[in-house]
Amino acid sequence: MFENENLVTEVTENAEQTAEQTPAKMFTQDDVNDIVAKAKARERAKITKQYERQNSDLNELVETLRAGTGKNDADAKELNGTFSEFYKSKGIKINKTPEYSTKDIETLARAEADEIIRGGDEDVAEEFDRLEALGTKMTKREQATFRMLAEHMQSAETSRELAKIGVTEDVYTSKEFRDFSKKFAKDTPITEIYNIYAQTKPKKEIKTMGSMKTTGSNDNGVKEYYSPEEARKFTKKDFDANPALFKAVCNSMSKWK
Repeated sequence: MFENENLVTEVTENAEQTAEQTPAKMFTQDDVNDIVAKAKARERAKITKQYERQNSDLNELVETLRAGTGKNDADAKELNGTFSEFYKSKGIKINKTPEYSTKDIETLARAEADEIIRGGDEDVAEEFDRLEALGTKMTKREQATFRMLAEHMQSAETSRELAKIGVTEDVYTSKEFRDFSKKFAKDTPITEIYNIYAQTKPKKEIKTMGSMKTTGSNDNGVKEYYSPEEARKFTKKDFDANPALFKAVCNSMSKWK
């Protein structure tokens, strides 16, 4: 019995020592990105399988209904109309799919688009491609989601292009610039639009350190205040030629520290 207890104690101690000696694994950003990417891939594969299974069941149902009605070329919508009319004639009430208002559709589409956008650029591109492939088969909600994803992708591309030439976010997201950019064709490069926009803006006055304290200037070009550094640059000849300048410098001296 004591031998067993000693054996258990020894195994436990060895396990604890091994755990202490084994360093904790540190994950790099690449490791984290890889883990997230694999998780997303598994989730997408799961959703794809569910969609394919549901689609397969729907196709089988459509084929069964075609065989039963003899309408071999009818699509799901036409078959649904045929059976709806049949059951109505039997006095059976069929509940219609609830119809959403335009506002409700926009709200639902925005929530869905925002969730996709939070998933990252890869998720946005994948869903955009999926919806684009549906074309005219998209529902109104899918059409709204598609439009929102397209707007997001365009906005992201605009941000990247303008950031490359040093334009800050507060400028390219301003209402003034957005309204200005709407005047151009959609295929006009955003950087070209910004360069034209920048030319319409007045040049900012570049002030020297000395002139920053100036409160104004007279019509004769003489400022109200001159710093010591500026005053040292004038000669007696300058003061003789412009008494107002000499007076302004003298007045400025009282403000020097």
